[in-house]
Amino acid sequence: MRLQVSPTQKLAGQAVIPSSKPETQRAILTATLARGVSYVRNDLRCTETTAMKNACRAVGAVIEENDGYLKITGVGRDLRPGQRVIDALGSGLVFRVFTALSCFAASPAIITGDRILRGRVMAPLFNALRDLGARIHCIGDEGHAPVVNWGGGLNGGRCVLPGNVSSQFITAIMFSAPLASTPTEIVIEGEILSISYIRQTIEAMVRAGIRVEHSDDFSTVTVHPGEYQPIDYRAGGDYTSSSYLVAAAAIFRGTTVLGNLNSQSLQGERAIIDVVQALGVKVSFDDSRNTLTLVNDQDELRGDYEFDASDYPNIVPTLAAIGAFVKGRFRVVGGSITRLHKSPRIKAMVSELGKMGVNIKPLFKDDVYDGFEIHGESHYAGGVSLSSWGDHRIFMSLFVASLRCRQPNLLEGYADVHCSFPDFFEQFEKLGIQFKEVGAPLAAELQPAQQPALLTA
Repeated sequence: MRLQVSPTQKLAGQAVIPSSKPETQRAILTATLARGVSYVRNDLRCTETTAMKNACRAVGAVIEENDGYLKITGVGRDLRPGQRVIDALGSGLVFRVFTALSCFAASPAIITGDRILRGRVMAPLFNALRDLGARIHCIGDEGHAPVVNWGGGLNGGRCVLPGNVSSQFITAIMFSAPLASTPTEIVIEGEILSISYIRQTIEAMVRAGIRVEHSDDFSTVTVHPGEYQPIDYRAGGDYTSSSYLVAAAAIFRGTTVLGNLNSQSLQGERAIIDVVQALGVKVSFDDSRNTLTLVNDQDELRGDYEFDASDYPNIVPTLAAIGAFVKGRFRVVGGSITRLHKSPRIKAMVSELGKMGVNIKPLFKDDVYDGFEIHGESHYAGGVSLSSWGDHRIFMSLFVASLRCRQPNLLEGYADVHCSFPDFFEQFEKLGIQFKEVGAPLAAELQPAQQPALLTA
């Protein structure tokens, strides 16, 4: 079944941004590694945070889900994988972190994930962990999930990781390093991408009482042995999720108010605000109310722009959706790391926007997709079928791009929004956007009451 997305002429109203996925996941993890009771407030509840909670439960944490907050009784160093199998589903962060943490488990554990995750690059993490003393064996293809970790701890010491493959490798070793008996030095080689995620990991660990040091350029990170302390943490809004609503506000005239957003954030994807400001959208925060107001008084976007997305790669697909409607030259570079995400995201957006008639060409660096250049138009004919490439962020970006077509587009992959933005459709409905499911026996319209059953399928 696919989703038929109806074009619109305007966009205005109020919507609410979901809470941050990386902040929620890191808070759940630090609470699990602390001995005692922690609270995580304003948490995001989606497929990937559920995967983190279930993984933490698998090693002994008790997690109570209450209205608006989690109460977590952590296990400290006493990691006991009673289920023996930890399923990360599609979460790369969960798989990578628990591959590292299970070095300290009381018994061997198998860490696995879904089909897409089993195809993602993991070898640099495995090699670094082995350098620290880990006993990890790949069950299937070497360098990929699933793995069995035989335990025995980590020695601490020095390991080396590439900086241009995944910041999650660094995060995984950082979270496990305090359990070692000696300091762990992580040397990060080459170009370092997604530094904002390393900063978020450091912030979460320091908040829980762990001593972390790093060089100014993040080429070395040193984590000292320590005991995680209980936390009382409130997650902020998710700027990657906000980017789809912010992008829609940028390509239509009107005033849009977004709740659950604060100007103070370590998230690199906060750069979406700088992007739309550069395009002429007026932006104002009210941090006392956690709201963002966007005012767009332009009928179309014009100009020549270039953005380096090396520290905010998750919004690269969103930037492509915006750029499709900029009359001029719209260039994005620094997105090479996205080829290793759930899909090769630049290739996917070039392909799918090309089906819409967008003049978009890929940009390469060292023979890999690094960005794109778009010469956009104010509208497109539409009436085409688009693929999400199995990636929720591709789907949500194409959903936004479809809003300014003359004829409805058909999109597949709509159920995947539950990975990070469960009420995506509800929030767009608040702004007057219409869509319906097609391919069902009755081609039933997506009514709010139907959405939970539909989106969890």
